Amino acid sequence: MIRRYWRSAVLIGAAGIGCAYFNGLYNANQLAGDAARAQREGRPGEARSLWAQAVVKAESVATRYPKSKYHDDALLLWGKGLAEIGDCNRAVRPLSLAVGSSADAALQREARLVLARCQLAVNRPTAAIASLDALLDGADSATTAQVYLLRGRAELSRGNPAAAVSDFERVPPDVAAFDLANALLMIGDVAGAKAVLATRAALEYRETPWLTVLDSLGRRDGEGAAELVDRLVERRDVTPGQRARLFNADGVRWERAGRELRARDRFGAAVAAAPDSADANLGRAYAGVARFRELDDLSMLADVRRELDRPMRAGGPSAQVVGPTVGVLDVTIQVVAAPELPNRDAKLFVLGEMVRDSLRAPIPAAALFLFVQREHRESPIAPKALLAAATLRPELADSLSGMMASQYPGSPYRLALRGEASERFASLEDSLKTLFAAERLRLRSPLGVGAGEEELIRRRR
Repeated sequence: MIRRYWRSAVLIGAAGIGCAYFNGLYNANQLAGDAARAQREGRPGEARSLWAQAVVKAESVATRYPKSKYHDDALLLWGKGLAEIGDCNRAVRPLSLAVGSSADAALQREARLVLARCQLAVNRPTAAIASLDALLDGADSATTAQVYLLRGRAELSRGNPAAAVSDFERVPPDVAAFDLANALLMIGDVAGAKAVLATRAALEYRETPWLTVLDSLGRRDGEGAAELVDRLVERRDVTPGQRARLFNADGVRWERAGRELRARDRFGAAVAAAPDSADANLGRAYAGVARFRELDDLSMLADVRRELDRPMRAGGPSAQVVGPTVGVLDVTIQVVAAPELPNRDAKLFVLGEMVRDSLRAPIPAAALFLFVQREHRESPIAPKALLAAATLRPELADSLSGMMASQYPGSPYRLALRGEASERFASLEDSLKTLFAAERLRLRSPLGVGAGEEELIRRRR
C-alpha cells in the first residue's frame, strides 16, 4: 500500500514538472508570437515589452529544466528575445549553448544566424564570420542571402570592403543595395556605387538608409548625391516631410563643401516642400545661418537676426541650429550700434574671433575686423584687425597691405609682418591678450555686456 502511494506521488510530481515546463515554454512562445506581430504592425515599444517578458519565461524554463527535450528550444527563445531587445552581450551565451547542444538542424541554423547577428553587434566580426560560414552548406536561398549580407557587414567591420563587396553582390539588390553602395564607396568605386543606388531608387523608399548612403556619396560626389535627391523627391511614395529632410540633408552637404548658394537653395526647397512642419523650421534655421556666413555688410545684421527669430522661437532642432549664431549675433548688434562703449575696439575684435572660430564664418568675421579699423583708426588694435581680415579674405590682401603701409608704417604688427620683430610687439601682444580675455568674459555673460555698459546702450536707445 505504501509502495503504491509513493509510486503515485512520483508520477504526480513528474507530471507536475512536465506541466510546469510545458506551460512555461508555451507562454514564452505565445509572448514571442505577440511580440513579432507587434513589430510587424509598427508597435515597437509594445514589441520590446513582450520580448522582455518572453525572455524571462524562456530563461526560467531553460535554467530550471536542463534535461528536458525542449531545452534547446528554450535556449533559442531566450537568446533570440535578448537579441530582439538589443541585449546581444547576454544573448551570446544561450545562443552558443543552443548551437552546441541541439541535434535539430533547423533549430541549430536559426540559432547560428541570430548568434552571428549578435556577434556582429558586439564587435566580434571574426566570430560572426565563423558562425555564418557554418550555415552555407545546405542552406535555402533566403538563409543564404542573410548569410552573405551579414558576412559582408562583418567584413566591413574588419576593414575589408573588397571582400564585403563580393558578399553583398550575392544578395538581392532590394536587400543589400545600401550596404553594397557603401562598400563600393569605401574602395573608391564611386561610379559603381552611383549605379547601384540609381537601380535602388526605383524600389521602395526607405528613409534612414537613403539619408545615410547619400551622406557617404555626397562626401565624394556632391553632384551625384544631389542628382539622386532630385530623383527621390519626385517619387509619389515620398511624403512632404521626407522630401524636406532630403533637401535639408543635401543643403548641409553643400554647406560643408563651402557652396553656400547651393545650400540655401536646398534649404529653401525644404521649406517649400513642407511649409508648416518642423523640417521647414529646420530649413529656415539652416538658411538663416548660411545667410549669416555670407554676410559682409554689417548693416544687414538686424535683418539676418529677424530671419533667425522664427526657427529660434520654434525650439527643438531648429533652435539648436541657430542658437550659437543668435547668441553671438545679439551681442554683436549691440556693440556695433554703441560707439560709446568702453573698450569697444577690443569687444569688436573679440566678436570677430568668436564669429571666425566658433561660428566658422570667415566673411562676417573679416567684416568685423575691418569695422574695427574704420571705427577706431587710432587704436593699437586697428593694424592687428587689418592683418586678421587679410588672412580671412585673401582677395583683399594687397589692398589691406597697402592700407597698413600708408596708415600704420611704424606699427609693431607691420614690422613683425616684415620680419622685424621687436620688444614693442611682444609687449603689445601681452597687453592685448589680457584685455581680450577680460572682454571675452564680459561678452559671454548673460547680457553680453557689463551692467554699466548695458545702461549706456539703454540710454542711447
